[in-house]
Amino acid sequence: MSMLGTAQPELLAFPEQRPVFLREYSTNHYSVVSYFLSRLTMEAILTALQNLVRCLISYYLIAFNSNFGMFYIILYVLSMTSSALAVMVGAAVEDPKLGHELAPLLFVPQMLLAGFFVVPDLIPVWLRWARFLCSLFYSTKIMLVEEFGDGCGSEEADIACERLIDSVGADEDEVWWSWVILIGLFVVFRFLALIILRQKALKFY
Repeated sequence: MSMLGTAQPELLAFPEQRPVFLREYSTNHYSVVSYFLSRLTMEAILTALQNLVRCLISYYLIAFNSNFGMFYIILYVLSMTSSALAVMVGAAVEDPKLGHELAPLLFVPQMLLAGFFVVPDLIPVWLRWARFLCSLFYSTKIMLVEEFGDGCGSEEADIACERLIDSVGADEDEVWWSWVILIGLFVVFRFLALIILRQKALKFY
């Protein structure tokens, strides 16, 4: 929900607002960077509020073992990284309908490759590399370590939890790598979106 709920609107926003942006950019109302940063600021604030409401409901309803603050941060970073991918694709396409059609292609495979629904060993070898480009893969690893890393209440449950963590290749000592890659994906996707938007604006101008 954190991934799709924030990414879907962003995927459609750029194609829908493109005519207004190009017109105002051509009349020097603002630069591409200022427009991009202002949108990023608003997205960050709205995403933070949306995830806060979502976390307050789901955290206490499900009674997670992990810390609430960490739970919130994981979902927030996942949302921002997913929206960064959506913004990049949205900046590249011109038709809102095309952006809507691309949404399942971008996010549904992440659910299959993240390792939670399908064990990575069951994914074809030639396709496994794709999970390293999925923000949900790294978020799942972090969340599983935070939720089950300190034990699950009994010896049998601990064994089951360890198997679950091992099945996705998560390691408590390497969680920081997942954080670094998540932030790196966010920066790369946003930077590419800025370049694409700037090229389209210069071409129009």
